[in-house]
Amino acid sequence: MPEIQFKDYGNSALDAYCTRLRQMFPANNRLLLVQIPQVILGSFNREIAIKRGYYAFPPTGLQYLFEAIKHRGLDVRILDLNYELLKHVIERPDFDHNNWPQLLEEEMEDFDPGIVGVSCLFDMAIGPMVEILERVRSRSRSIVIAGGVIATYEWKSLLSRKLAHFVVRGEGENKLNFLLDKLTRGNFNCAAVPGILFNDGTLHESCGAPDVVMMHGNLIDSYSLVPIETYKEYGSLNPYSRQTDALGYPFAAIQFSRGCRAECTFCSVRDFMGKGVRCRSVDDVMAEIEFLYHSKGVRHFEWLDDDLLFYRHEIKALFRRIIDKNLDIRWSANNGLIASSIDEEMLDLIQRSGCIGYKIGIETGNEEMLRKVKKPGRHSKFLDFSRMLKSYPRPFVGGNFIVGLPGETFGQMMDSFRFALEMDLDWSAFTVCQVIRGASAFSDSGEYFEHQMKMDGANTANFIPVRESSKGLLNADSLVKHNMGVFSLSPAEVPSSDQIKEIWFAFNIIANYICNKNLRPDGDPGKFIAWVETARRAYPSNPYMLLFLAVGHRLLGNDSAAREMLQSAQLCAENDYWRDRFSAFELDKLLSNFPVSSESAYLALATLRKSLFSQISDWINLPRGQYPCHA
Repeated sequence: MPEIQFKDYGNSALDAYCTRLRQMFPANNRLLLVQIPQVILGSFNREIAIKRGYYAFPPTGLQYLFEAIKHRGLDVRILDLNYELLKHVIERPDFDHNNWPQLLEEEMEDFDPGIVGVSCLFDMAIGPMVEILERVRSRSRSIVIAGGVIATYEWKSLLSRKLAHFVVRGEGENKLNFLLDKLTRGNFNCAAVPGILFNDGTLHESCGAPDVVMMHGNLIDSYSLVPIETYKEYGSLNPYSRQTDALGYPFAAIQFSRGCRAECTFCSVRDFMGKGVRCRSVDDVMAEIEFLYHSKGVRHFEWLDDDLLFYRHEIKALFRRIIDKNLDIRWSANNGLIASSIDEEMLDLIQRSGCIGYKIGIETGNEEMLRKVKKPGRHSKFLDFSRMLKSYPRPFVGGNFIVGLPGETFGQMMDSFRFALEMDLDWSAFTVCQVIRGASAFSDSGEYFEHQMKMDGANTANFIPVRESSKGLLNADSLVKHNMGVFSLSPAEVPSSDQIKEIWFAFNIIANYICNKNLRPDGDPGKFIAWVETARRAYPSNPYMLLFLAVGHRLLGNDSAAREMLQSAQLCAENDYWRDRFSAFELDKLLSNFPVSSESAYLALATLRKSLFSQISDWINLPRGQYPCHA
């Protein structure tokens, strides 16, 4: 077969720069790939870490990079600093989480890599990313490559500050191979690709044909670099994975496809990954699942896909294979599924293949806002989906809602609140909208992004506001409306960021606790308890979670557990912050006059709902899209 000839795109500047770097940093065949800490270091809480309440996602993206370059014969290591930080905090009581950079220094000293790749996905990790890059550059022994979402959109800043020799924009598999052809001894004649950015005194980008990374193969070999079986000992993926690791089983993340069919304006997936959806073969995914199941003991799988159900025929075939193999696994999809791809057959396969729960992307209950953010779906179809769920009750199903979308009024937010009550799912996952690089809704936010880079990501807001505090408290401006007072906001008002946090708090406590479907006579208190008990690892001193767990146990007749939770709730609520919150939502009455039976518990909750709804009847009695006349 004749050798494939690639078009010469004239990357002379890249060739010259790489030649100079090879002279400065003699190739030693060692490559270190670094995953940055995922925890918010400024609000780190050792108690949460010990309870394994922090995220411990394996470095799946770096594993894909390893699989793409493993044929090159390089000595590759993956350093997951998030895993190492959590491990040291849990195993060494004297370890200060702020000393996490010493873990990097120790690895660099031991391995002495000639090339270091650093990946960063989120704003909250800008500070650690910059510190890692500065430390690696200061050693003057390694060529430094930055990648991931932040590097993709902030490449000029990183290169101008000389924090990296190269920035890889977007997906990295093909770009890294092309670059390694020029930086290492092995030349595999990889096709020239655009998206490799560098600064040799002038900012340059490599030239080449459009780069599309095709999904194929599996991550089996990469698990020799990642101790996936021990990740459960130091963190979790979400409350779904915590339900499985509580039984002693490891978890793993897995991916069937990349990309998303949607063009949601608040999301950057399409801009970062490109248009369309690409998937792996069913055989490749099953090989990976079976390897993790049999060789690593994994029993819980979390789908990372942004559009898992796009290839409906293939994903149904995959679910059938899991069922036919009789694998005793559990899986979840916390990222969210697109409801329009779900029919009765899909629901049946989802349930029978081991699914314990998933979210669906609803985002907003307002018709105009749904069109504005270009979310695929209609509210009538979402309601059809919720009705279908009644025949498939085992998975814990939540709906994802965003408050504070660009230009969103309080009236539009209330449409989301009312629609959440109408959907009546197991959970309504309200989050606060984040300003995201690459999302079209924030194309004019350059000044904000520039400020974040100058501040190294300091004071980055969290999509769950209480995670900004190590104690799980909401510290909003005293000038905004609090608690039930948020419902007196004008429907036309576009709330401030601090006001949105208070709106989030009110929506969450009413929709997910006071009005939760599984705490009503026709509900399943066990589902509520399983979810909140595992979610509580991240909020160990939250008294309303403890109080409603006590209610759930009372409904099931678990009186001992109910008493234990009640006592803990009473203890945690003994401060001015929580006394004010409990009084505003009338939880103080439930706390001081706790029901003695399941019947009295149902009655107490019904009375509480009636009382609170009477305060906001002007909202509740109107259909979505219609608003009361507030001053």
